[in-house]
Amino acid sequence: MGINIRASYDSFRELRESAAYYVDKTEVIEEYLVRRFDKAVMFARPRRFGKTLTMTMLRDFLDIRQDSRDIFAGLKIMEYPDVIRDYMNQYPVVFLSLKEVFGDSFKMVYNNLRLIVANYCKCIADVAMNPDQNEADRSIFKALEFQNADEVNSVAALDILSRMLKVHYGKPVFVIIDEYDVPMAKALGTPYYDKVRDMIEHMLSYVCKTNSNVKGVILSGCLYTVKNSTYTGVNNIIPYTVLSPIYASSVGFTDEDVKQLLEDAGLSHQYDAVAEWYDGYMFGREKLYCPWDVLSYVKSVLDGSYDEDRGPESYWLNTSETSLNLIHGFLGKSIGANEKFEQLLAGETIDCTINEFVPYHRIHENGENLWSALVETGYLTKAVPGRPPLMPLRIPNRSIQNVFRQEVWNYFNDKVDNTFVQDLVNTLWAGEIEKAEASLDQILEATLSFYHEYHEYSYHLILDGFFTGLGYRVQSERETGYGRSDLIILDPARQRCQILELKHVKMKEDIEPALNEASSQMIQKKYGSQLRYEGYTTRLQYGMAFYDKQARIVNITEK
Repeated sequence: MGINIRASYDSFRELRESAAYYVDKTEVIEEYLVRRFDKAVMFARPRRFGKTLTMTMLRDFLDIRQDSRDIFAGLKIMEYPDVIRDYMNQYPVVFLSLKEVFGDSFKMVYNNLRLIVANYCKCIADVAMNPDQNEADRSIFKALEFQNADEVNSVAALDILSRMLKVHYGKPVFVIIDEYDVPMAKALGTPYYDKVRDMIEHMLSYVCKTNSNVKGVILSGCLYTVKNSTYTGVNNIIPYTVLSPIYASSVGFTDEDVKQLLEDAGLSHQYDAVAEWYDGYMFGREKLYCPWDVLSYVKSVLDGSYDEDRGPESYWLNTSETSLNLIHGFLGKSIGANEKFEQLLAGETIDCTINEFVPYHRIHENGENLWSALVETGYLTKAVPGRPPLMPLRIPNRSIQNVFRQEVWNYFNDKVDNTFVQDLVNTLWAGEIEKAEASLDQILEATLSFYHEYHEYSYHLILDGFFTGLGYRVQSERETGYGRSDLIILDPARQRCQILELKHVKMKEDIEPALNEASSQMIQKKYGSQLRYEGYTTRLQYGMAFYDKQARIVNITEK
């Protein structure tokens, strides 16, 4: 069955009018408006989970300036006649997206905010022509429309617009702000962060506090970063974070959603690969996939751009510069973080106390805040359905594991002459052991200051990061033969691979016994057997022993 996959759409109306494939999440409209209504709510999800699509869906359903029956035809929300009667295109809506409100100075951030307000004013210019409007409000509206309003009125724009819309339509307003926290995330670490945060919180406070012109406020973002603000209005916001069981499956794909999508695309046989790479998130009590990853994968297979040799990709990689900067915030800095980082990449869990309300400016205060931010931004997920005080965390899937590996490469690449890395890789493929040892020693000299103390996985992490950064497929702790090999480096295009068994010793005289142990282990457990069946005609096997910043390598002959 042919289906139209458009992974990039974040406008509900455009997606529906283009006949693109849509996983029906419209029941959240009834849940929010009828069963769980609150004056001000915030949906927190990582990047690329469909927040904007959800926000535009709510806008298109409520907006009195639209006729939306055609784009909701056949969807689940149409099974609720009372909701259709009472809410569909029945309320004025102020919709703003703050995802472009950033810049290299506070003035630029402020001017970008004024621009999006001005663009919205142009869309509702007829409202200002209503003779019932207050003359002062009409004057401020014109200043907002032409980007001439002063800072006080620009920050109060939501209040003014809500009041004028209520006068015009005789009904209170829904205010929907998409990506409300982007200005703060982008300003993190700059001298003007506090001014940006103050501006956004003040703006929201006008409509989140008691305001008879406002029916409801709906925000979307990654972090609930405005709790306990000096602006009391924002303390009224009810946040639904990734830890909340309420609305857990309303933004994101469930297992059933993915199975149906694959069946509709004629790709049911790809389920295991999709689950391994893109499943694994636990939001509330629900198991979820990242929609962007799944749709991008299916689209690539259907349009012929999928590369069998390359395999599945981490489409989520580099979709959020701010999120990536979180990893840089603790690599090599936070005590104990490096060891936990290694545990995560080894497929293990770490236990942390999670603060789901950590604001951006407090992320780097301590390790717990950093891990909390990584959970909220999608790098980590809880490993259990409940919410124990000490939360076990893990990397969700292969896709995000690759993101972590790429970040290790980015971090170390700044510290190492890339010539040494390329020499190491080339000499290992060529079987030139002495040259490989010399290059690896140079790399260790440059990178191991990253660690407070050395573990086997310290060396594992470095090698994993370098091979990943150079574009090889890297498998860590993979089950092969009769055991689990430390690292497998795959080059499918050339039908060659490397199997690495790593050992760390605390005394120099233990290096030789460690190499012997690595050789025996690899031969006895037949690590190379499975790879032979997979078509890798060149299989190189190396034992590596590490003492401090020194490495020894032995070529292990397959028997």
